[in-house]
Amino acid sequence: MRRYHTILIPALLLGGQGAAAGQAVLIDKVVAVVNDEVITLSEIHKEGKPLIQRIREELSEDTRARQMQITQRQILDALILRRLQLQEAKKEKVVVEQSEVTATIEQIKKERGLTTDAQFTEALARESLTLEELRTRVWEQLTVDRLITRKVRTSIVVSDEEVARYSETQADGGSQQSASMRIRHIFIGVPREPSPEDVAAARTRAAEASERLKRGDDFGGVAAEYSDGATAREGGDVGVIRQGDMDPVLERVAFALKPGSISEIIHTAGGFHIIKVEERMTGDAATAEAREQIRQRVFLQKLKQRMDAYLAELKQKAYIQVRLDQ
Repeated sequence: MRRYHTILIPALLLGGQGAAAGQAVLIDKVVAVVNDEVITLSEIHKEGKPLIQRIREELSEDTRARQMQITQRQILDALILRRLQLQEAKKEKVVVEQSEVTATIEQIKKERGLTTDAQFTEALARESLTLEELRTRVWEQLTVDRLITRKVRTSIVVSDEEVARYSETQADGGSQQSASMRIRHIFIGVPREPSPEDVAAARTRAAEASERLKRGDDFGGVAAEYSDGATAREGGDVGVIRQGDMDPVLERVAFALKPGSISEIIHTAGGFHIIKVEERMTGDAATAEAREQIRQRVFLQKLKQRMDAYLAELKQKAYIQVRLDQ
């Protein structure tokens, strides 16, 4: 399931006692040490298998090696942070029951419209996952989420004064009464200085998402699978926006759509977008919804700041050795 933070259980090493005489034996490589645990190269390859496969298939030879190096380091950095959090969760005695894992997987299946075992099996195969690996990843994600709730989220409070201050700094004049709407958003991003191959790959993914939507697939499920946006795990639910909140290119399209309508693919410098308008809002309802949206934005800003500080603290007190380039 693409939009869950993918976390890998250690891969089995190939070779060993099962190798016949004279047969090549693949030796795994330790690419990082995190306190008393190691991360191996096979973990990076399995964790990033779909992305690495796309790099091999879609990029030219002269850009492939550099992009592969960047991608492997990004995956390793994510694995190191996840390992640190899991280690901390163990110290904090964070408990996640297997029944919670099962319930979460059932929710994922429901959100993706996977109503049969065959559809679920096919979805796992597309992600190169076994059911046991998915259960492990979901368990790890729930464990980390519970740790972050305990150590970070519960300490964050957003006051009415902060909401008002944010509103004053973001709004001008009578914009509080401007047209508002609730939207969902799929964003397929490209690098800051994309190559033609980067743009082509992103365009292909956007076209696949658009085709799924035209077939009648649930927008939230498609967003969770395809979107690179910050709200992907919420099905692309951006919430209430007012005129002036968005990129002008996107805003022109969004405010021209009728409630329930879905846009064609929109190309901007940052990537490709698809927008769905859930409802239009006016008057007090829009203002109240806008305040709640602002409260959520302030909360997310605080959450990011405290998460960055918390993760920096974990890294600072840990023993971490990276051997990826050795």
